[in-house]
Amino acid sequence: MQTRRVIVPVATFWTSKDAPREIDALALKGDVKGWVAQMTTEQTIDLCDAKRLETQALFNDEVILDHVEGSWARAFITSQSDDSDARGYAGWVPAASLSDAEVSYPTTTARVHVAQPTTALYDQHKQPIFDVTMGTEFTELANEGEWLKVATPFGEGYIQKMSIIVTADGTTTGDQMVSMAKQFLGLHYLWAGISPYGFDCSGLMYTLHRVMGFLIPRDADDQSVNGQPIAPEELQPGDLLFYAYEHGKGFVHHVGMYVGNGQMIQSRTPGKQVDIAKLTEMRYAPEYVGARRYWR
Repeated sequence: MQTRRVIVPVATFWTSKDAPREIDALALKGDVKGWVAQMTTEQTIDLCDAKRLETQALFNDEVILDHVEGSWARAFITSQSDDSDARGYAGWVPAASLSDAEVSYPTTTARVHVAQPTTALYDQHKQPIFDVTMGTEFTELANEGEWLKVATPFGEGYIQKMSIIVTADGTTTGDQMVSMAKQFLGLHYLWAGISPYGFDCSGLMYTLHRVMGFLIPRDADDQSVNGQPIAPEELQPGDLLFYAYEHGKGFVHHVGMYVGNGQMIQSRTPGKQVDIAKLTEMRYAPEYVGARRYWR
């Protein structure tokens, strides 16, 4: 089994090698920020309607390499569990987005996660390489004042210590995740997105938990059958709420996070934005399945 590491800020995994369009050139290079900025609403909706994308992975994420075909690799993301394969969530990704060889890190040092929407990654001479995004995980090598020395696929690097500190308000982890989520209100939905450049519904929940050190399943249907079941009268901010087709009896297709006062925050749907909705909204109330808690 060969493993590799993601070496671009955000790597997009596609359903096939033929799925990308001309407009997707920046995504293939790992520049998701630039890619999202130039797409129209119709082009973002097409990512879902045409089933072009599987998921995304963040810089330094480990993948299991299945095989390579030309400039493409089929790989499994080990940090994104999926009920269809024990190796993780799978898709096609440009081979140039992955390290050329396996990369291993010390197992005895702390793992840290970027808690800000973006932060700069610096090389060993403290020269900027590029920005990495919220949820990106590093192995900490040393604490050097305002800096953390971290292991990367490029060798030793640095991030600012403040970038891993959760500054969101809240007396519980759930409260803090709600506070973090609110900074993305108005952000456009991105099918398969897991970064602050655009989230899908389950991608937002996945990343918020990842920042806090909880690795949850990638998709809403898998998220809905793990964690701790929560009764409606026991809901607290940070709990996940799930919705399914066929009046709540079919496939789970949506997830939001309870914020209190009968409301949830969500990345709503293709063509829409991150917003706050009432649980009594007719779009959701008849499809409610249940709630789960992953935080402690």
